[in-house]
Amino acid sequence: MKTPNWKCMNQYGTTITFPNTPILEGSSVTLTCDASGSIITREWMKDGQLLSAGGNLIISQDKRVLSINPVKRTDNGHYLCRVSNPVSTADAKYILIVNYGPDGMEIKDPTEIEVGQNFTLTCSADSNPPASYTWMHNETEIPGHSPEFTKEKSEYSDSGDYTCTATNDVTGNKTSVVHKLSVKGEDSLSLGLPAGAIAGIVFGLLLVVGVAFGVAVFFIRKNGTNAEPMRRRGTQQPVYENPSPVYENTRQKQSPPLPLTEMQDFKSTYDTRIMQ
Repeated sequence: MKTPNWKCMNQYGTTITFPNTPILEGSSVTLTCDASGSIITREWMKDGQLLSAGGNLIISQDKRVLSINPVKRTDNGHYLCRVSNPVSTADAKYILIVNYGPDGMEIKDPTEIEVGQNFTLTCSADSNPPASYTWMHNETEIPGHSPEFTKEKSEYSDSGDYTCTATNDVTGNKTSVVHKLSVKGEDSLSLGLPAGAIAGIVFGLLLVVGVAFGVAVFFIRKNGTNAEPMRRRGTQQPVYENPSPVYENTRQKQSPPLPLTEMQDFKSTYDTRIMQ
């Protein structure tokens, strides 16, 4: 059975003929541009940009027909056929809506929670028109068609598999994705470790800090004790055990000490001069 076509016509009689059935991704579509009177030129545009043949676009030699095969979701947009002659120019417009999906599904948010916490699971999919959603928990259907599922004050029985199914009523396609959720006991998720392990880590850190502090105090006191004798000695000159050769030669050239009798005669002569 041949698919009937519709027409978009402007006030000047320019028309675009197109299919009157939904356009699905992967199918093909043909647009035909006609006008009354003499036509010198035709051109096709999409979203204000001039189109040319190539890729999935096919344009007839007289530019009357534009074919898209296969149709992609990126082909959504505003199409325009412009016809002109030396007297006038006229446009006809058409909005192409490509129906696709659902695909690219995912469920966001927690995989582990503590008992008593609230949680929300969000399901999303690429779909035009937007998909409708259903939820199941461990093969039990959850009422509603929202892309979000929320539960307040979770229980241990909320653990398990959550299945989200997205359906596109125009394309007739549906797809599902599964999300696993685990409900744990209170405080079991802190830092991702059991309470005993956390206590051990804290004790170890405190021990390391204490040892480091003790070592620092020991060296500070030791350095202070060594510095005190140096302050008491002041500017005392150091004593060298091995004097230089120059110093030794100087000592050797000094005169030997006078005999005791010569020293006494020298003293008597010195005393007599002073008395005079």
